[in-house]
Amino acid sequence: MHRLYFFIFSVFASVVGQAQDLSQKQAAEDLLYLKKELEAYHPGMYRYTGKDSIDWYFQTALDQIQEKDQIGFFASVSFLLNKLRCGHTQALLPEKDQRTFLENQLFIPLEIRAVNGKWFVFNASLTGDQLKSGDELVSVNGLKMDEIVRRIFEHQSADGYITTGRLRLTEQFFPYFYQLFVARGTTSFQVEVSSNIGLKTIVLPGVSYAKIRAMRRPFQQPPQLVLRHEASYSYMKINTFSSRALSDAGLNYERFLAESFRELKQKEAQTLVIDLRGNGGGDDNYGAALVAYLARNPFRYFERIEVTESYSGYGNIVREKGRRLMTSHKGLDEWKPEAQRFRGKVYVLIDGWSFSTCADVAAVLHHNEWATLVGEESGGGYDGNTSGSTRTLILPHSGLRVNLPMWMYTTANSGHPYHGRGVIPHHRVSYTLQQLMREEDAVMEKVKSLIK
Repeated sequence: MHRLYFFIFSVFASVVGQAQDLSQKQAAEDLLYLKKELEAYHPGMYRYTGKDSIDWYFQTALDQIQEKDQIGFFASVSFLLNKLRCGHTQALLPEKDQRTFLENQLFIPLEIRAVNGKWFVFNASLTGDQLKSGDELVSVNGLKMDEIVRRIFEHQSADGYITTGRLRLTEQFFPYFYQLFVARGTTSFQVEVSSNIGLKTIVLPGVSYAKIRAMRRPFQQPPQLVLRHEASYSYMKINTFSSRALSDAGLNYERFLAESFRELKQKEAQTLVIDLRGNGGGDDNYGAALVAYLARNPFRYFERIEVTESYSGYGNIVREKGRRLMTSHKGLDEWKPEAQRFRGKVYVLIDGWSFSTCADVAAVLHHNEWATLVGEESGGGYDGNTSGSTRTLILPHSGLRVNLPMWMYTTANSGHPYHGRGVIPHHRVSYTLQQLMREEDAVMEKVKSLIK
């Protein structure tokens, strides 16, 4: 089962913590322990970055290590984990330290959005009349936005070379990331913006986390399983594959699928739009079950699941061609199309938040040409990912927690040309600034135009 260690949950925990001095020796011992455990249990450690390169990054960090506080050391660890290019391998500060950082820092009072490589003010409600939504943010405290975002990206865990998930994450949590990875301790922000009257520079005083939280609309949405029918199409929304989240919300996933596809057949629906935007993943078998209602012939969901020599957890393991392979996972079986499978035209909507199991679903549908995908590149890898059974490391001196996934999944799409990328939709949709400001659903509008 893929754990739902989606970006947002780790980030919220990561951006909080209090200063705690670590000696050079303690910091070095924590890094050595981290590397040893990763080598022992992470089967995808070298999936995208070669061993020589990973060794060089760790050795460089050890050679340059100095006495650090807790936040500085967290930045070093998150930088190293970024080099694994595994979205499920993330560091978190100890829970007991979570609140102090937020309480002691002042944050830039802006919500921003990315459009075609530029960054724009989306919500300026905390700046009075100094800035307006739609102003382009050019620089902060003398640093151009390109450089600021580059520094933030260096500390975010993501699958392969995918940037859409990191873009969406930076949009949602820019004030936190700026304070954590770019200019910790900053209390005021000199921002350069470009508007229809030209360039201007103003100084914004920092604000509390409580004000930032009140400014933003909540990110987390309750679990949704929705089917509704429009004049020319039926619309299905699944925003999580997490069995726990759905069960806690009183939703029965298997029943929803069975009843929904029975209803689609009874109504003789010809077009189905499945909205997987914002779906951070969940249970492998929930993903495969959805594909079975869309498949045109028997299919494999996973090609293989690999574990390391040190792994001794759940599953039957065999050795084959130098690999240790799991054989007992249902996702490795051949799946048959459901009797009530949908036989019409299928559109699947994805975005940078579509991660883990959700990206697996999109990859299998894309590879088998069972759906037309619309939106932006998924945040999860076309190759599969490393997730499933996970160890939680506690680094001995810093107390940092590291989620260390132990199953490397390879999706059943051998020979594809998308190594290190996400699922690239057939119809890519980029929002204009005006669409963002008006909060239009450009992806859904694109689908409607295709249905016509």
